[in-house]
Amino acid sequence: MNTKRFSKIIAAAVLAGAPMLWSACTDTWNEHYDVTEGGMADQPTILQSIKSDANLSNFYKVIEAISAGQTLDSPEQLTVWAPKGLTSAQADSVIAIFQEDQNSGLKWEDNRAVTQFFQNHTALYARTISSLTNDTIAMLNKKYMHLVGTSASSGSLDDNPFDEAVICSNGILYKTRGVQSFFPNVREYLEKTANLDSMALLVKSYDEYELDERSSVAGGIEDGKTVYLDSVTVLSNTLLNNYGYIQREDSVYTLLAPTNDVWTKLYDQYKEYFVYDPTVAHGDSLSDANTKTAIIQGRFFNTSTENKHNRHPEDSLVNTRYFERQAHNPRSNVYYKPFGADGILNGLESTVCSNGQVYIDNRGVIDPHTTFLGRHDYEAYQARYYEIPTDGSNEDKMNVSLGQYIIYDTDTTYNILKSYYYAQVTSKVASAQTELTYTLPNTLSGVYYNIYIVTIPDTYYNLPCWFQVKHTEKNDKGNYPTAQNYINPNPVVEDEALPWTGVLVKQSNYNRCYAASPEKVDTILIQSGVQFKYAGYGLGDGVVQLTLSSFGPSSATYREKVYTRTLRLGEIILVPFETKEEAEAAANDLDAFNDDILEANKEN
Repeated sequence: MNTKRFSKIIAAAVLAGAPMLWSACTDTWNEHYDVTEGGMADQPTILQSIKSDANLSNFYKVIEAISAGQTLDSPEQLTVWAPKGLTSAQADSVIAIFQEDQNSGLKWEDNRAVTQFFQNHTALYARTISSLTNDTIAMLNKKYMHLVGTSASSGSLDDNPFDEAVICSNGILYKTRGVQSFFPNVREYLEKTANLDSMALLVKSYDEYELDERSSVAGGIEDGKTVYLDSVTVLSNTLLNNYGYIQREDSVYTLLAPTNDVWTKLYDQYKEYFVYDPTVAHGDSLSDANTKTAIIQGRFFNTSTENKHNRHPEDSLVNTRYFERQAHNPRSNVYYKPFGADGILNGLESTVCSNGQVYIDNRGVIDPHTTFLGRHDYEAYQARYYEIPTDGSNEDKMNVSLGQYIIYDTDTTYNILKSYYYAQVTSKVASAQTELTYTLPNTLSGVYYNIYIVTIPDTYYNLPCWFQVKHTEKNDKGNYPTAQNYINPNPVVEDEALPWTGVLVKQSNYNRCYAASPEKVDTILIQSGVQFKYAGYGLGDGVVQLTLSSFGPSSATYREKVYTRTLRLGEIILVPFETKEEAEAAANDLDAFNDDILEANKEN
């Protein structure tokens, strides 16, 4: 196994030196085969040589059944290692796989019988050997194998001995004693391992052929679309495009694959998080698909040497869904001390593959809070989240602008410490309250959310903004109820009067509002342990809305002294928990949020 991994690294260098190797062994080759008299052109093709050899009858049976004969009969120079030890039962097994993949719609070049058997015994060019041969070669399936020679006709390919060589008009035929072992890549190992087939079946369900525009021949434009004279399609997988190319031989990935038992356990747990309202088209199928993709999140790791994030895997690993802008959340897509006592890889069985390795997860070691069940930050200044109320003429009633709040380091000549972007909301009518509605996508059902709002201080008036919040969800008919109730916070009593106003708040009138600080970036708990009946995960539109509106008397004199109606909103944060008790225990612990909540916006 280690030899193969090393071989992959040196393969390019070895192949680049192929002309030199050919030259070195020409004399031995000529002496053994006397190619100067008659030459290779007078010899039978590789296919003809296989067909005429009774010891290769089962190999020939496979070649014919999988339609590979034309390749071995063509002028293209090839080298084939044909197993004399192939049994009739083994041949039938390969043929059955070919027929299964053919019936599933796979093209010939993607058929497992072709890639894992025929191409695993075949390489481009006529590969000559000598007693000095010690090379790495690429097979037709792009697997790298170790070729060792003991003479001009004997040696071994990855410890599979051969002791006879036949010169052919289109290459060389070596006769091996056994079947050439197949060295699977990460995806192939997943498919070949019985207790991992739940994940393998999910991956396979996303296979589809798509047009390869670079290889296709365009014929013109019709109705605004390109028409192709010759369309070339290639097998693609949209799931792996999003998580990791574990099917590619030129990649290096580590996969943490769940066993079927873990898969079943997690599926039963996660399906409650993806319950959709009855009006959602194909809601059951969407729930099933999202539940399954939730299971595989966090399990793909790009472990190539070029990946700077995983250069020190003993300290931490980041999965392929990690983004640097999320670095302020230390639990998101990051796994510290993976080989430690509590690490995700501790004690798990691993298998080396041709493009990486697979760890078999028999415990369910991925914490969902590091993936789909993690904290969700909605940037309040992003227009895709909010809706501005309109008047009877369908004109916007509010002005919404992008602002930036900067905190300077006064000890170092006012260098910027942090920079926060926010939405500044004001009413176009001075006497009217300010209002804005946010729709929050990708929410889950069944979990318990703590909801926070991050506010930015109003540095113009240096006054707090009192505001109220309405929370509403889509009902069984897929509609938002017309009647919305304000969320009631804890009452503000007179001895808790807002210190920056110098004015006591009358509990009877103002005990149902929140107060945005005029002095600091503030994180305000809006709701704790709230559940949503239906999920919005994966839908174009969300199913949960928050409407924020300023609150206070209309007296201009009172307003100018005590509060402002200008809303400055940095983020809306939803933190999910699996139990109500966990949510309520964490509700007022804001240490994780207040200082670093918008670290992604920090000036670099």
